[in-house]
Amino acid sequence: MKRVFVSGGSGYIALHCIKKLLLRGYFVRTSVRSHQKITLIKTSLNKLNITTKNIDFCILDLLKDDGWDNATKNCDYVIHTASPVIPGKVKSELVVKPAVEGLRRCLNSALKNNVRKFVLTSSYAAIYGNSKNEYNDNDWTDLGKKDLLPYEISKTMSEQEMWNIVKESKNKIHACAINPVLVLGPSLSDVISITNKLTVKKILKLIFIPKVRISIIGVNDVAEAHILAMESAKANGKRFLISEKTVDLVYLANLLKKSGYKRKPYIILPNFIVKILSIFSSYLKLIAKRLGNNEKLYTNNLNQILALYPNSVDDEIISSAEQILKKNKYI
Repeated sequence: MKRVFVSGGSGYIALHCIKKLLLRGYFVRTSVRSHQKITLIKTSLNKLNITTKNIDFCILDLLKDDGWDNATKNCDYVIHTASPVIPGKVKSELVVKPAVEGLRRCLNSALKNNVRKFVLTSSYAAIYGNSKNEYNDNDWTDLGKKDLLPYEISKTMSEQEMWNIVKESKNKIHACAINPVLVLGPSLSDVISITNKLTVKKILKLIFIPKVRISIIGVNDVAEAHILAMESAKANGKRFLISEKTVDLVYLANLLKKSGYKRKPYIILPNFIVKILSIFSSYLKLIAKRLGNNEKLYTNNLNQILALYPNSVDDEIISSAEQILKKNKYI
């Protein structure tokens, strides 16, 4: 039985990866930050009727060396999903340092233990931060830009660090990066993901909706891409931009309304008002950066190497809304 180490196992994408790995017959070791997270994972898998006999756990910290070398021992593959995602206004060092140092600890452990392949959960945020409107697998965020958010910096720097370490090791380990756009869809645990909170939950509540376009992908396809890239030798050394489509927030509002989940009427917020209000809101600051954006994405590696053509994310968005409303009855 082949073994996979998944860092940050209680995370949104990680838990979907763990589910798929167990159903495919892999043994999984996963790291968490506390014993409570172990209970969360076991409870989530039990609800899906997935046995936990082929999963074990370790407690790790991205900023501490303790335990990392043992975590990847006897593993064939590593999927490194653990990285801080802190909503709102936050100092860069609180996000960038653990992201980069955590990547370094995980990858060096994999190298020490002769792991075959390292799959990094990177992000579209490591691709889109430049002045283009068209993006593909080979584009990189320009770290010299002044208005980059801590999350964008952390994802770019941690992925760059991965490629640098792999190169310095003279390709002792194979690696690839998964770069999804905004990931939506239901959580397998009772914890609603940050991306669903910032989009689906916001749209359910908002009366005023900014006229902004975003690229989206379903979490099930993101997890599938991780597994396919892990298993494919053709994926070695590649980056995988993953997107299903680009839509505006009004599209999402109408989708939820037609499905009976968007209870409140909405008004489209003019761009100039969004720019003014962004001074006072970190959420609107993020939105304001994307006003007027009409990006076109090319997912060549996803389609040609992994032969993965994403399913429509619409059903997953509706499932997210249902999950959110069950937890927040008075939205």
